[in-house]
Amino acid sequence: MPSNYQSVTCFVCSQPADSEEHIVPKWLQRRFDLWNQRISLPNGTSMPYRQLTIPACTHCNGTVLSPLEKRIESGSFSDSDIWKWANKIHYGLGFKDMFLDWDRKNPGYKIGTVVRQDDPLERDRHFLHSIAGHFRTDPDPFGSVFRFSFEKPQGFFLAHFLHSKSICISLSAIGCIVFVTDGQALQRDVATSTDYASCPKSTLEDMLFFYAKNVEHLARHQLGQNIMMTDGFLARLGNTVVHNVTPVDKIRFRAICKALGLEWVDSEPDRQ
Repeated sequence: MPSNYQSVTCFVCSQPADSEEHIVPKWLQRRFDLWNQRISLPNGTSMPYRQLTIPACTHCNGTVLSPLEKRIESGSFSDSDIWKWANKIHYGLGFKDMFLDWDRKNPGYKIGTVVRQDDPLERDRHFLHSIAGHFRTDPDPFGSVFRFSFEKPQGFFLAHFLHSKSICISLSAIGCIVFVTDGQALQRDVATSTDYASCPKSTLEDMLFFYAKNVEHLARHQLGQNIMMTDGFLARLGNTVVHNVTPVDKIRFRAICKALGLEWVDSEPDRQ
């Protein structure tokens, strides 16, 4: 990341940047003592949370993002708020990848150019613009949001799956799963909503297992939805259409669970 933020653009509005935004905000780092703890990167390396910053302009940093951060910090946030905040984290992590070398010993390729070859950031930037007060989405929030209230404080946990455009985060007493761009397809899926209503929600492990199931669900469903984007509006036109469904991939599901620190035991092993 260049030290001179005037030489780069704000991650929200693309105007010249004169400040920096912490992707994992400073209030959260203070609350959970994350300053010197490290976050894993897609290339297998890691970096301290305190260095997880991206360029921003003073207006977006203070006027646009600060009120949203205060609502998240206080716990008085709506589903729309947590979806917008997840947008910032999802897009911010991808934006940061554009500054980091995939291999520091052989510079040239950035993490973002390796992991996002067919997924340009500009589409995600349009979703990010929903943070601005004048930007509307239909539905609102545009993505699926699932909340968990834990019986006991669970500490901090953050997972980000790039291809499902989702985050799962524990903020001690509460947890949230957000699928940023699915048009509420998961929330409106009968099987998923039934599973969410009936699944236990008392521990971090409960939330992570539900998250793993839905990441795998999206991986095997080819969804189609017509989206209209204008400068101030983002809308899903009609219902989400399922074009193709593949069987449950147990190897993939086990890998997703492992990435989340879970050990999945198949209760129905394949017959020989």
